[in-house]
Amino acid sequence: MKNSILIASLILVVGLIFWVNKKETQGNTGKVIRHCLDCKLLSLNSGVNNLFLAENKEFQVVVYTRNLTWELATFNLNWESLGEKFPEINFIFYYGGKSEEKLRSWMEEKRFVFPVIFDPKDSFRKENLEGDMSGIVLNIQDGKVISLMNPSFGEEYEDFLKEWMD
Repeated sequence: MKNSILIASLILVVGLIFWVNKKETQGNTGKVIRHCLDCKLLSLNSGVNNLFLAENKEFQVVVYTRNLTWELATFNLNWESLGEKFPEINFIFYYGGKSEEKLRSWMEEKRFVFPVIFDPKDSFRKENLEGDMSGIVLNIQDGKVISLMNPSFGEEYEDFLKEWMD
């Protein structure tokens, strides 16, 4: 009896978390994204500059996080592979954390090939996202959010990108 109540309570809590997350992300669909043009761009490649935001490609994947250490954090996924498979997508990374040194160290340790927009004021999240998300991936077409996803599901996210590009 106690186990049944515990399992039912656990299912209720998990369901509530998913429902709240879904409500938060639904409010962001259709929004026009405003990039942080005043933020600092960091890259292991010294030749990169803010022009990559101005390219305004039809398809953008914007990856936002405030957490670099959690293994399933959005930055810690295999973005290089996705970038190679989908060259028509402009992958843009925002770090809303406070420490530039921590970000640089992480980029060097992981040999992160993409430039990262360092946003210590967390202005990108405040301008574009509802709720207090610590990490999310926005799939953007023609400047508008078409969906928000957690791509930690691996092949499922890659399948989404394939379908999106068709």
